[in-house]
Parts: sequence; structure tokens; C-alpha cells
Amino acid sequence: MASVDVYRSGEHAPGWPLLQRLRALLLTNALPAVFFGFFCGVKAMFVLRAINELGRPAGGQQSVYPILKLSDQLLGLAYFGLIAFLCATRLPRRGGRRGLGTVAASLFAAFAIMLIGVLPDRGSRPQAQVLGDVLLGAGMVYSIWALLYLRRSFSILPEARRLVTHGPYGLSRHPLYLGEAVAALGLLVTSAGPTAVLLAVAALGVQLLRMHWEESVLTSEFPEYVAYARHVPRYFPFLA
Repeated sequence: MASVDVYRSGEHAPGWPLLQRLRALLLTNALPAVFFGFFCGVKAMFVLRAINELGRPAGGQQSVYPILKLSDQLLGLAYFGLIAFLCATRLPRRGGRRGLGTVAASLFAAFAIMLIGVLPDRGSRPQAQVLGDVLLGAGMVYSIWALLYLRRSFSILPEARRLVTHGPYGLSRHPLYLGEAVAALGLLVTSAGPTAVLLAVAALGVQLLRMHWEESVLTSEFPEYVAYARHVPRYFPFLA
């Protein structure tokens, strides 16, 4: 893994040339917003497909499934749409950790679970579909709740913008990751093969490393984070 250096952003440095400022906005705000906007478009197509499936005749357990599926797709659309908006409007960095290894690990932890749908040993468990959709929906709701409080401090990489300690961040220090993990569990329940399970375990391990990096950055930038971390559990709410 490449070495990781702590850096401080120069976005507030006086005399920054206009070209450098525009470059920073492009890389930090515009490109991530467009990237997640693409996922919004994909989710919008899934929403339309789910709406069409509502009109198909079904019975028994399957009568609940189209409604749950539509709800999950709408939540996914809201989730990616909110992230795209937050990327476009987020605050300048105060500090963070950067390096090839950090970037690669952060991206892997954030997006690895999305590969479940294209893995060759992907299975299908119709009997677990309702459970999977409920878990997926619950995870999305919790993630959206976290994003609404995180707001302009959102980042994929370990970076510091503003310290958030209220709402879901008063229950645990990483509620967004917890919500995403519950949503990922919903996907695993319904379709994961052995490769996806190994991928999920690896992603969870990298996610723990990502948490450690983020906490190190926040401690460096916000001395009050030490007291906050002492009273708020890292991952699961209400656990000391």
C-alpha cells in the first residue's frame, strides 16, 4: 500500500490563482456530483420498471414484493440524488489523508457491494426476497437520515470539513456506514454467492480501516472529537 500523508487543504490560502480554485471545484465538487448523478439516472430507470411491475397480477407473498421493490428503488434514487447534491455543494476540506492506498481502500469500501449484481456466482433466493428488501429499505432510510445531518461535510475519502455530533451522529460515530452495511446485508440475503460473501467481508475489513483514518483526521482537526468519541459508540448505537 502506498504511503499515506496527512495534508491540509490550501483552498482558503490567500492569493490562490483563479485557475487553481476552478480546478479544485472541478475535482472536489463537480466530478463527484456528475458521477453520483449517473447512478441517479440508473436508479430512475429502475424506479420506472418497478412502477410497471405494480400492475402485474400477483398473489400470496409476491403481492407485497413489488411494493417493497418500488420503495427500495425510490430510496436508492433519493440516496444517490442526495449524495450528488452534497458533493456539488460541500464545504472545502480542512484536512485529511491522501495517497494511492487511501484512495483505493476508500473507493473499494464504498462501492464493492455494488458488484453483487454482476458476479458470476450470483444466486436467487425468492423465499428471502421480502426480508432482503426490508433490510435494504431500512439501511437506506438510516443512511439518508445520516446524510441529512452530515450535509455539506460528506466525503468518500478520510477528510475533515465540519464536525457533526447530533442526530444519528449522537447515537454512533459512523451511522452512514452502519446504514450502508444493513442495506448491503439485504442484498446479500437475496442473491449473494460465495464470492459476494468474501467480497463483503473484505469490504467490512477495509471499512474499519477507513473509520480509523477518519477518526484520526477528525481528532487532528477538531480537539473536541476526543470527548465526543469517549461518549458515543463507534458503530452500533447504545453500545459503550
